[in-house]
Amino acid sequence: MTTEVMDKRWGEAGYGCIKGRVTDADTGDPLSHAGIAVEGTNWSAATEEDGSFELCLPPGTYTLRVTFRGYEVVQCADIVVNRDATALLDFAMKPGVAGELPTTVVEGTKPYVDVKSSEVKTHKRGGELHVRGGRSGETSMFIEGVPVSESQPSPQISGIARGGEAEEAFGRLRPGTLIERPRRRCWWPPGIRPPGGEPFADMFFQHYGVNPFLATEDDALSTFAVDVDNASYTLTRSYIERGHLPPRDAVRVEEFVNFFDPGWPRVAEGDFALRADGMPSPHGEGYHLLRVGIQGREVGDDERLPANLVFVIDTSGSMARENRLELVKRALMVLMGELREGDTVGIVEYGSRGRIVLQPTGVEDREEIERAVLSLSPGGSTNAEEGLELGYMMAARRRDPGIINRIILCSDGVANTGETQAERILDRVRLESDRGVHLSAVGFGMGNYNDVLMEKLADQGDGNYHYVDRFEEARRVFRENLTGTLQTIARDAKVQVEFDEESVSRYRLLGYENRDVADEDFRNDAVDAGELGAGHTVTALYEIKLTEDAREALGRGRRPKHLATVRLRYELPAHHTRAGEVIELEREVTTRDLATSAERAKPGLRLAALAAEYAEILRRSYWARGATLGDLVGEARSLLEDFSGVSDVEDLVWLIRRAAELEERDARLGDPDRYERIGDDR
Repeated sequence: MTTEVMDKRWGEAGYGCIKGRVTDADTGDPLSHAGIAVEGTNWSAATEEDGSFELCLPPGTYTLRVTFRGYEVVQCADIVVNRDATALLDFAMKPGVAGELPTTVVEGTKPYVDVKSSEVKTHKRGGELHVRGGRSGETSMFIEGVPVSESQPSPQISGIARGGEAEEAFGRLRPGTLIERPRRRCWWPPGIRPPGGEPFADMFFQHYGVNPFLATEDDALSTFAVDVDNASYTLTRSYIERGHLPPRDAVRVEEFVNFFDPGWPRVAEGDFALRADGMPSPHGEGYHLLRVGIQGREVGDDERLPANLVFVIDTSGSMARENRLELVKRALMVLMGELREGDTVGIVEYGSRGRIVLQPTGVEDREEIERAVLSLSPGGSTNAEEGLELGYMMAARRRDPGIINRIILCSDGVANTGETQAERILDRVRLESDRGVHLSAVGFGMGNYNDVLMEKLADQGDGNYHYVDRFEEARRVFRENLTGTLQTIARDAKVQVEFDEESVSRYRLLGYENRDVADEDFRNDAVDAGELGAGHTVTALYEIKLTEDAREALGRGRRPKHLATVRLRYELPAHHTRAGEVIELEREVTTRDLATSAERAKPGLRLAALAAEYAEILRRSYWARGATLGDLVGEARSLLEDFSGVSDVEDLVWLIRRAAELEERDARLGDPDRYERIGDDR
């Protein structure tokens, strides 16, 4: 029996929803990964771990078919879906007679790794070797997008088969070779967890270390590439909402801080404004927090350049899990309402093969675009290379420096067919970005998800990396932040903070470990850095130890002491009338920029401090040793007075409270805290 409830989220897209759960009729246990198919269409979904499912459909009457191995097929007809409404429907499946399965023989072969020689520039900093300007992690060994080192065992590699024809419009792709290799994944029945109790299988992250404190007299310069990604925060949110603390490697502090509006005033003139403020550190006695901000000018939607958008969408079998592909469809429906005359949309999908779904089409033919989106259905393996190949070929047809040329990759980041070595895929992305076609990566899904590859694709593609865990996040990415996501106002943007050793005895940058740039390369414009879009803000937090002279200058009426100089260097993008021109801005920071107490500090600074400490504890930073998430609950609640009605902050407060509960639960179960030992003590 179905019932309907109103759901305002669907209003803009003109769709309705079917939600429900699939359970065992005898035990009531949820059935995860059961298949939900809409008969007569390509639309489908799979249930999550709790047996729940959700389908986004145009208004109409449908028949659903529910299948699960070992259970009788369930079919339900005449389900009415109305606009702006959700139909609720549960299925109880009866166990059936399972057919005899064929014997499967698995044979392993020696893993194959192609090592390509290249000439690189290296230097040492802090005892570590850095490459291409010193950004850590820039040169690594990857197998199927998974980072490995000589000290780590090589992961098994899925079987791959490559070759064949692309769409007739592009002729033949180069042939490849069939290589058989052992599969890594296996299916576990409901209620049975994988060995080791891992909450989600095949989640790939990379640990970049934790920045140490540096003595100013030894190294007064801190240099890094800007970063406006926030995928780490939403990935962590997804873990916590599902009842697990995230792996520490999933946490990047700067992405937690940059998720929130810093509260800076709008830019009055020019492309950027440099901001700075500070306060006594609430989490490090005797220290101060210094917040450095880069604020980009806003561009109205009516001022945005025309956009040539090509969506490369992963439709492999893994995208059926958790309704990943359905969420992609809903996100694109939201986007349709934000595009304007002059914009075009092309769609490429890839499963076992890449396929053109829609040639570049003007937004005035919205119905045709929507039909193409709704036709997508999951199945097959994951040939990311062929999908990107077709996407770049399509984008090249309308490539023009006077418009936005961007590929938007929607995927779980896994590649197991075609070219699976990350270096070669990234090389292509880097080359196309230099030619003017940039790439943004939008991730979907928990389990069988590659955060490492998705972040690097966006980095090499001069784009942004977002992770969409819910429909509201899709709206943020594809509606609220669309102009900033699409229109770049600065290329290869780098920040350098030069501390005054007479005022600051030591300092530590919170986060940005994988964005490090060699100090001597700040003015080397050949070094790749970060990109900034219209209206984007970049926030960096430093923990600093003031000298006695600087502390004395904090009092009212005292002569201010110079603390640091903040510099921003960037190149104007191709569509600018002065394309290629390099601009450098700087701002002085003095003791006058520091509040005398946390209570007197700006709310945005206190919010940034809370987000950073939350991330530090989650990633088990050495500098957060002894602190617990429970310690932050009271501080988080007190912020609500300044951010009443701000959903992002209310969400953060709930997440901290929930994470504290999970931390306490894990402590009772004997999960030890492990803190990374870096540098000296405070």
